[in-house]
Amino acid sequence: MAKEINRARTQAVKETFAAHPGMVLFVLAPAAIVFGLLWIITNFWIALIVGVVAGGAALWKLLSN
Repeated sequence: MAKEINRARTQAVKETFAAHPGMVLFVLAPAAIVFGLLWIITNFWIALIVGVVAGGAALWKLLSN
């Protein structure tokens, strides 16, 4: 049953992204700002590593439920 719920949740997220791209940009804007500031303060590679780690942690948390 848990797999069915996850499939339904995944499909709902895909439909939301397709229907409301402006909302997706609004939600992702803080992450882009943090990436840009980190890039300016340190360098690109550190910002990229932090972004990949944060994105991976968020994806793991999202998919683990």
